[in-house]
Amino acid sequence: MIRTHLPVAAFAMLAAACSQQDPRDANAAAAVEAAERQADGIEDAAEAKADALENQADALEMQAKNAGGYTGERLQTRADALDREAEIIEEQGDARADAIEDAARANAAAVRAR
Repeated sequence: MIRTHLPVAAFAMLAAACSQQDPRDANAAAAVEAAERQADGIEDAAEAKADALENQADALEMQAKNAGGYTGERLQTRADALDREAEIIEEQGDARADAIEDAARANAAAVRAR
């Protein structure tokens, strides 16, 4: 019977130790988690905007193929520009998300170091 209670007792001690976490550590961890959620939202929004632009580019490419000639070249140029804009939007979203996460981690580290 003692064997079955040892793991339970060890788990209880571990849970008690975790519940006594420094409030600063808990606040820092919560801030990092909030920043990660915010960063995910930024990346998702950038991806959605980029997807919309890529869809427009695809439609223009189809028109360009059908039109041919100078009109086709003009349409293809616009499609290429939309594809490049979509890439830039995704890169910008990733950079903004990374900056938010990095700042939150740095702030959390500073709080924990006090």
